[in-house]
Amino acid sequence: MKRIAFAGVQILGALLLCGLAIYLMQVGIDTKWVVICGETLFFFGYVCYRTKDLWQDRRYWATFGGLLAVHCVAVFLLQRNRPMFPGIYYGFFGIVEGLLLLALFVVGFGGGR
Repeated sequence: MKRIAFAGVQILGALLLCGLAIYLMQVGIDTKWVVICGETLFFFGYVCYRTKDLWQDRRYWATFGGLLAVHCVAVFLLQRNRPMFPGIYYGFFGIVEGLLLLALFVVGFGGGR
């Protein structure tokens, strides 16, 4: 029963995020920023989920937050004055970045599943 409830909450969360993305595009936020933010949420969320054994470690959260901040600043500086790269590039770089982050946490902190 707990698994069903958890799956339901995950589906509800995904639907809420999709609704928020549609709303942001309707109010005039540039689509490239909505896509970039969505992919960032997905890849960093996946890494966070896969390393939940480390959630009680403060160093983990400091490292995770620092890497997320560096990622956001780098993407902002890259995209602020440039046209958007095709989405396939963001998907590819997101996968590579996610795998590197996951490897960092598994090797550096000894966590992950």
